[in-house]
Amino acid sequence: MKILVAVDDSRYSQVAVALVAALRLGKKAKTTFLTVIPEHVFLGGHTLVDLPAHSTALKDQLWKAKEERASQLLAKLSKSYGARGSGVETMVRRGRPADEIIKVCRSIGADLVVVGYKGTTDAPEFLLGSVAHKVIKYAPCSVLAAKEEGKAIRRVLVPFDGSKYSDEVVQFLLRLPLPHHTEVLLMTVVQAFAPAFVKAYTLNLERDQQIIAEFQKAEEETAEQLMTEAESQLRKGGYEVSTMVARGDPSQEILRKAAPRNVDLVALGAKGLTGMRGFLLGSVAERVARHARTCVLIVRPPKK
Repeated sequence: MKILVAVDDSRYSQVAVALVAALRLGKKAKTTFLTVIPEHVFLGGHTLVDLPAHSTALKDQLWKAKEERASQLLAKLSKSYGARGSGVETMVRRGRPADEIIKVCRSIGADLVVVGYKGTTDAPEFLLGSVAHKVIKYAPCSVLAAKEEGKAIRRVLVPFDGSKYSDEVVQFLLRLPLPHHTEVLLMTVVQAFAPAFVKAYTLNLERDQQIIAEFQKAEEETAEQLMTEAESQLRKGGYEVSTMVARGDPSQEILRKAAPRNVDLVALGAKGLTGMRGFLLGSVAERVARHARTCVLIVRPPKK
């Protein structure tokens, strides 16, 4: 597995590195640490590159200072991480952080990119940083957004709807070397009985209640069937698995179930059964990534 870890001077970058270390990657994994030196845009859209020719010495001096600082940051992170036995490479790029991260993802064929929820340029009140949001939305591979500090991954919530994207989440977890005895909470959210009831409304209270009950029962049975195969695969992969069926709005239920169960990671597909073709990120995945208080893994099927 090829993993790209995008870092800066923010606290969340330290969280991201600790999170990757907690995965206990083997020697076959290839990990690349990337930091991007952002180009400050001045009034009128000018950058350091646009400085007059007589300012070349100043420009070179500024870039050299920035590159030295970036190299020191990477050296510090890779030194502590490299002791874990994984092959580590480092990269320094210039430009817009999100754009450069996505470019490097493509150039190295990354399977997973890890970013902090927020960076050094994001306001404290923002739930999700601008760079993280853009990477989650446009990255060509799966994205792990690091949020919580100092927590090992012991419990993972996996929303499952039977789509190819949720199937891929299961396969990704089987490839990802999470710690032994990690518990997976497999959940399905059902919500279709309401529109069905409106169409079948008969003005007969007893009959309408019976129709609703039948729809609910059929949906819950389907939900259990959907999770059976996924549960079997995860158990064979060494995970402890429990299942649950929730009812309501998918993103709200995912967020509501995660908090009281001390979930360390929410892992879900980039799109679901209702995701429209051509959309880079489904609405459920985007809402969960934005509002979750825990780490979020957005899984995309590998490019063929």
